Amino acid sequence: METLRTASGLSDYLDYVDLFSNVIIGIFIFAMSIVLWNAGLTGSLRRYGEIGVRLAVGEDKRHIYLSLLGESLMIGFIGSLAGTAIGLSIAYYGQVKGLDLGGMLKGSSMMLPNVVRAQITPFTFVVGFLPGLMATFLGTAISGIGIYKRHTSELFKELET
Repeated sequence: METLRTASGLSDYLDYVDLFSNVIIGIFIFAMSIVLWNAGLTGSLRRYGEIGVRLAVGEDKRHIYLSLLGESLMIGFIGSLAGTAIGLSIAYYGQVKGLDLGGMLKGSSMMLPNVVRAQITPFTFVVGFLPGLMATFLGTAISGIGIYKRHTSELFKELET
C-alpha cells in the first residue's frame, strides 16, 4: 500500500492537477474582477457627483481613490465572510450527512460509494474567502482609475447636472 504521490507516475499527474486548479482559480478571480469592474464603473458613474463634491471641498484624488479601495475591501471582506460561512455550512452538512446516490447507481457497474461526502479542509476557507475579496478589490482598483483619467473640471461639470 502506498500513497498516490509515491505511486509510479502519479506525482506528476497530481502536480499537473494542482497547477490547473490554480489556473482555474486565477481565471475565476480575473473573470469576477471584470464583472465587478463593470459594476464598479456603473457605481462610479453614479458617484461622480459625490467625487466632484469631495474634490470641490479640496480632497485629493489619491485620497478619494484610496477611500474607494478601502470601501471595496470592507464590502469584499463582509461579503466573502458571509459567502464562505454559507458555503461551508452547506459543505459541512454534506460532510456529516452526505449525498445518497444509491438510488441512481442501481444496476451500475461503476465502483462508487453509495454516499458521497464533502470534506472541509483549511484550504476550503481560503478558496471560499480569497477570490471574493480579491475580485472586489481588483474590480474597484480598475474602475477607480477613471478618477485619475477624468479631469477635475469634467467632474465639476457633471456635479452641476
